Amino acid sequence: MISRRPSGGCDRHPVTETKTELQRLTQDFLAYVARERLYSPLTVKAYDRDLKDFAHFVTTYDPEQIQSPERIDRQTIRHFLGYLRERGLGARSVARKLATLKSFFKYLNLAEVIPANPAVGIRTPRFPKPLPDFLPEDQAIRLMELPPEDSLIGLRDRAILETFYAAGIRLAELTGLSVGDISFTRKTIRVMGKGGKERLVPFGEAAGKAVGRYLEARRQRGEMVASESPLFCGRGCKPISARTVQSRVAHYMKQFAEARHLSPHLLRHTVATHLLDRGADLMAVKDLLGHASLTSTQVYTHVKVEQMKKLYRQAHPHASGTNR
Repeated sequence: MISRRPSGGCDRHPVTETKTELQRLTQDFLAYVARERLYSPLTVKAYDRDLKDFAHFVTTYDPEQIQSPERIDRQTIRHFLGYLRERGLGARSVARKLATLKSFFKYLNLAEVIPANPAVGIRTPRFPKPLPDFLPEDQAIRLMELPPEDSLIGLRDRAILETFYAAGIRLAELTGLSVGDISFTRKTIRVMGKGGKERLVPFGEAAGKAVGRYLEARRQRGEMVASESPLFCGRGCKPISARTVQSRVAHYMKQFAEARHLSPHLLRHTVATHLLDRGADLMAVKDLLGHASLTSTQVYTHVKVEQMKKLYRQAHPHASGTNR
């Protein structure tokens, strides 16, 4: 719930005498999206960075607005967006910063700090949406087999890759899993998604066996693997960090993959593409991935269409027009 009048409250950013009103309200907003909206740390960090860029601009544009945010109007925001484009920022980056400002001023308006949201009605810059990269099926299968099974780290890495490929979950969702979140009898994983929304996702035999072998290896080393224990561990039996997962996934992908972005999210794209290629229902894929709307899932249908076009151009005698 949004308080009627924010009053500086993010423990990570103690209030000082030199703090401006805009900075104080920014920290209230960051605390709100982190604690009440349960946004991921990466999202909160991005919001923080965007709002600092805006505050830096306002300091030069109109210093009075720093201490009186209610003076910020649509013209200020439009000039900020123009300033970003002059600096060479792409349309996608500008659109993200505008989205941050819309969320921030919506919060201030609902908290009755400002009478209206000045960002309402400002159009988001258009930008082309590239189709997501994905791994072909043979490469995905090969990837699963790369981690060695003669060490605990190898068993862990294989379990992580299999879980990503089986469930299509996000990086933050994987690092937040506990042992109690996985049911080997029902073959489901309880996942806490964006905005604190919980969902159950299925997994297959390969993922179940990989995770089971990894947990058994931990027990054999004398670890107490309880329901509340992290499913995937880093050093000292602590939950594995997102950076470690990214590094390990990229390590294996670099051995053969040609995709541009060698990250865990590439496996999420791969899962969705492979499911749709094999006839999965679009709504079922949406629910599996935890998308808020069908629009996010429909991009994978475009991937399938582009695949069909490529095959058509390669195989049809009249596709190129050279045989006429």
